[in-house]
Amino acid sequence: MTRRDSWGQRTASVWCAVGLAAAAELASTQNQAAAQESTREYEVERVVDGDTIIVRGVGRIRLIGVDTPETVDPRRPVEFFGREASAFTKRTLEGKRVRLEYDWERTDRYGRTLAYVRLLDGTLINAEIIRQGYGHAYTRFPFKYLEEFRRYEREAREARRGLWGDQAGDLQTASGLPLSVAVWDDNRNGRISCAEARAHGIAPVRRGHPAYPYMRDGDGDGVVCE
Repeated sequence: MTRRDSWGQRTASVWCAVGLAAAAELASTQNQAAAQESTREYEVERVVDGDTIIVRGVGRIRLIGVDTPETVDPRRPVEFFGREASAFTKRTLEGKRVRLEYDWERTDRYGRTLAYVRLLDGTLINAEIIRQGYGHAYTRFPFKYLEEFRRYEREAREARRGLWGDQAGDLQTASGLPLSVAVWDDNRNGRISCAEARAHGIAPVRRGHPAYPYMRDGDGDGVVCE
């Protein structure tokens, strides 16, 4: 090995060590920032509807992983149990101090901040809305509590809480689907596709499942989206 080669190797080693140290320092700084963010408190100024709030210093926040019946969209009528869902979120959050938790995406296409909202006692409101039947798990996009939220929705549905109560089965949405089925119809076209079924964790769908009559069973074997 020549002296030049030896010098080059030492130089590369030094730069590698410098790079590793810088990366470690950056990771430490990011971890500290995340820890500080998770303990920071905010005030909820106003509740827009069941899944959207306005927080002082942050602005409009869309709760991650939960969808409640519509109440404020001027293009659509107020949906069944929408007022109850909005009232629940209002009495639970409006004027309260909360902590925010974020996921991989920080904003949606409308510019709203995406967050999990916790009361100071640790209660995760996104989950509580689903657990008590005021909304369903919104699983079109992945998020870290997805499987938990699906379980909460299933439990609320089985217990017939809130919007899953007996009267929900007799109500229809504008697309013609019963309210209890429409939660899987993301594009509101009155049918449920395999992509939607998989996104909501109900695939494969078998004959007897509430979604089955609104899906296409091409081979007629009683199972869709195998």
